[in-house]
Amino acid sequence: MNLKTNFAALLGITLFAGLQAQDAPTPLDYRRSSMTMVLIEDDDLGKSKNLVIKSYNSYPFPDKYNKHEIADKKFDAAAIKLTDAEFLAAGFYKDTFKTPMDFLKAAKFPLRPLRYLKADSSVAVQGPDKGELLQLKLQKYISQKNIARQMFDTWFNRKGNDINKNLLLERGKYSASAEKMDDAKQAALAENLYEDYELISNTYTVFQKLNFFPNEPVAALARDLAKAEARKKMAAMPPAMLQKSLDQLDTVYERTKEGYTVICTSFLYQLEWDAAVAEKFKGYFENSELMAKRGQIWDTTSIFKIKFVGKSTTSSIVTFKIGEKRTEEQIIDLQIKRVMDNSLARLQKNHVQFRPVAPVSSAAPVTARIGMKEGIEENQTFEVLAIEFNEFGFPRYKSIGKVKVDKKQPIWDNRIGADQEPALDASGNPVVGPAFTSFAGGKKVQPGIHFLRLLK
Repeated sequence: MNLKTNFAALLGITLFAGLQAQDAPTPLDYRRSSMTMVLIEDDDLGKSKNLVIKSYNSYPFPDKYNKHEIADKKFDAAAIKLTDAEFLAAGFYKDTFKTPMDFLKAAKFPLRPLRYLKADSSVAVQGPDKGELLQLKLQKYISQKNIARQMFDTWFNRKGNDINKNLLLERGKYSASAEKMDDAKQAALAENLYEDYELISNTYTVFQKLNFFPNEPVAALARDLAKAEARKKMAAMPPAMLQKSLDQLDTVYERTKEGYTVICTSFLYQLEWDAAVAEKFKGYFENSELMAKRGQIWDTTSIFKIKFVGKSTTSSIVTFKIGEKRTEEQIIDLQIKRVMDNSLARLQKNHVQFRPVAPVSSAAPVTARIGMKEGIEENQTFEVLAIEFNEFGFPRYKSIGKVKVDKKQPIWDNRIGADQEPALDASGNPVVGPAFTSFAGGKKVQPGIHFLRLLK
């Protein structure tokens, strides 16, 4: 099938697959960012490794993004070794500590280990802390595995010398119907697809590191330190007062020792695609004289790049209720998935370009199928978006107004496992809320043609 036939067929996919009703929602087929997720494995996982991998693999992919598959889906940090030259290039091992003042300076960064250059420990250099070391390894892994190239492999369905624009057409949502574009406009759009910088550049790789550890050792340490401090400060007081204080610390320990703490650190990277990259891409892969060498050029070119955007760390304490019917593994699995949601939500809140777009479900009041899973909070403001097309037929979201989370209505609890622990009314009966979040304002907002995106 040639490009024009392909284009005409794929353009027949409507921008909107249907309207979304409150009682029987039909997913809308709309333009959204693309994302791939990669699990970071390292020695920290220890005995929890199998459980973490199992939970990660069963995590439901966020439906506000296109799932962008690549070959590498996990990163073994322990397998990545860094050279002294790489540490130096990253800014470490440069300062030599010799004098007492030097070592006092090094003490300002206690988590950065010293590497002693002499047996008597009189000369040392300082390396990265644990988090910095992980990110250095991650950067090397991204380079070794050509993650950027893998992202482009998917975008252009690359197989050997062959590439095509089918996925661009499918995800671009270039027209509400094929009838709205004549042959000339279709041809112009097909010719200029590479200039849809917004579509390709809004492609993200999220690397996630998961850990959980028992609360008991931490609770015991906190109790013992607090007891030592109490004995010191209350040495002159009556023994009964001291004992009462120690008993209170034991009570706190008993209350906090059960369960686990789950931590998720997410690293966000974005694909680079702009006019300069697009021009080079066309020069390499739309050049008829280079057709026979396209695969070789693809594998060796340096134009495919991703850039670091930011990271987030979230934590959650897993506790066990009296009469709990779920197993310990099920509870930990639930918390792992929730902390992953929370980490993604924080990335979205902190990085504007990563914020997802959600279709409006209904008007008067404005509702959307987003909630606590996406980090929705009281008093947040969302911008209302409409779609307009530029001269090439590229859809663009245009801000046309604002709405605010309705403080008089409950925020939809769409977190994983929410149906297993619903809120209870005064009589102890489950309270079943609506499967959407309501917003105040937006009198002219309509489902099917308008969207919401977090503003602040």
